[in-house]
Amino acid sequence: MSKRFCLTTMWIGLFVWICSAGAPAPAAGADEFPTKPVTLVIPVGAGGSHDLTARAVTSVAVNYLGQPIIVQLKPGGGGAIGSEIVAKAAPDGYTLLFGGMGWSTTYPAVEGRSKGPDDLMAVCRINYSPTIIAARADLPFKTFKEMLAYAKANPDKLIFANTGPWGQADLPWKMIGKQTGIKTKNVPYDGGGPALLAVLGGHADMTGGLVTALLPHIQSGKLRALAVLDYKREEKLPDVPTAKEEGVDVVNLMWRAVLAPKGTPRPVIDKLAQAFKKMTEDKSVVSMIKQFGDEIQYLGPDEFGKLWRDEFEMQKELGKSLKK
Repeated sequence: MSKRFCLTTMWIGLFVWICSAGAPAPAAGADEFPTKPVTLVIPVGAGGSHDLTARAVTSVAVNYLGQPIIVQLKPGGGGAIGSEIVAKAAPDGYTLLFGGMGWSTTYPAVEGRSKGPDDLMAVCRINYSPTIIAARADLPFKTFKEMLAYAKANPDKLIFANTGPWGQADLPWKMIGKQTGIKTKNVPYDGGGPALLAVLGGHADMTGGLVTALLPHIQSGKLRALAVLDYKREEKLPDVPTAKEEGVDVVNLMWRAVLAPKGTPRPVIDKLAQAFKKMTEDKSVVSMIKQFGDEIQYLGPDEFGKLWRDEFEMQKELGKSLKK
């Protein structure tokens, strides 16, 4: 072997070593994902149904995902601030959003703010709670149809406490008004809690809220449930009809779902979805969710993604019609 050949081989080897040493290591693929903890951003404050549900589900994440999921609160802008953070995050599956109808559907569809299905991807739905229309029990009507008749006979007399512009109670009430022609005073409050207190305190007549918040007051006789804004009746209120049963085609569901930045690889989405499905089937998680007065209604990325997109397009058109 010649001396020149040996030197040439040595220099080629040295060059390859220098290049490989300076090059970044290849990113871990979907097979290895996740190799570190995952962050789940809750874009609203602590103690609400989204926060409690997320913490219950993620409490067993390491058992099914192989890594813990860290819940991070980023409230503000009605959920828009946290949504913006996740939408701008790297699409690698390590930063997720706990989405909800308001900040993930209504705001982007109707107001053009926050982030919706054009900016984020569906991982899975955990569950949902329908809006319940409830009124003070001392008012001169007992059913949804009687309320509609009273409102038509007494325009602008009933005071409806909503949860802020286009919020959980505001949008469906506007939809009901548009379909039925009733006119009421629609007063905004800073969330479902203050709106409920306004009704209980006699400052408003009606509101829309989740069954977990309204049920104790319905059972005590202070409030009367008039309609459930769902496709089916609420198990805890079996005698209360849906609005659709009463001839008003309004459905309003406050869902809780896991969303990822647009562009996240499908194998990563599938791995996350499968892990969350197993988490929602864990007996300890099911028990905790039941203690909150809720249940699991899991949907995978494709089924929930279609539902989310359909909801978004429907509300987009509805928003246009309500603004006219």
